[in-house]
Amino acid sequence: MIVVKIGDGMGNQMYNYACGYSLARRCGEKLKLDISECDNSTLRDYELDFFRVCYDAKESFPNRNVWQKIYKRLRRNLLYHVIIEKDWYAVDERIDKKTFRSRYLHGYWQNTAYFLEYLPELREMFVPREPLREAVRQLTERLSAHTTCAIHVRGGDIGGPPPEYFQRAVRRMEEQRPGVMFFVFTNDKEKAAECIGDTNPPGRSEQSWAPGEIRYISDQGTFSDKEEFLLMSACQNQILSNSSFSSWAAYLNRNPDPVVMVPEYKGVGQTCLDGWQIIGKES
Repeated sequence: MIVVKIGDGMGNQMYNYACGYSLARRCGEKLKLDISECDNSTLRDYELDFFRVCYDAKESFPNRNVWQKIYKRLRRNLLYHVIIEKDWYAVDERIDKKTFRSRYLHGYWQNTAYFLEYLPELREMFVPREPLREAVRQLTERLSAHTTCAIHVRGGDIGGPPPEYFQRAVRRMEEQRPGVMFFVFTNDKEKAAECIGDTNPPGRSEQSWAPGEIRYISDQGTFSDKEEFLLMSACQNQILSNSSFSSWAAYLNRNPDPVVMVPEYKGVGQTCLDGWQIIGKES
């Protein structure tokens, strides 16, 4: 059996799952998800069952006091062959070596090499388990039918790319996709305004889109984080932040010829698909 620790935000959980699922498929073994970290977190929830993901079992143990932590660690180390990720920026070949005990994957596994051959299957699983609200469904169809580009500006304690990156990416996108319409996805409008500048020209209806305009997706309605994720992936093209959330939106993009731009940062090459454009200071 392959057991994988699921933790952090939704994008990281998707990387965890993608690695575990792909390894289980390659080895013909069952897959178990350890969701203890999510269940014991006050900041993050377990998100994967929003999607149609496949697995054989889940497990979760209390992990809030020292005795619970000791029990969980001892049980894990005795029951499983634990593989703790050594390097975010290199493929860890240890995960493919069969062992007498079930393998337990403990890490982030943010490398397309772990799951690329199964990405078509993952795309079919990372769809909502329940039907979308009608407003979300209609907007998803509209975004995918036009020359659109999602711009993800992340806020919070992890700093995103500087304004220069977004300005350079927008200019390049306009050159490569003439008439493109931009939609900003963000949890920090103040940061987004600093990066993007003025949006939504006065006098134009929120429902009337025009080439070259930059709009906030939140002006199209009120959406949950997961709904915004689906809307981001529905756009034909993407300008990403250094974020697993926006990376997965781009992986799930069904446009056969997308333009995807990503900022340069340590290890970015491991998260990119072929054809993605890495934009650095000198680009």
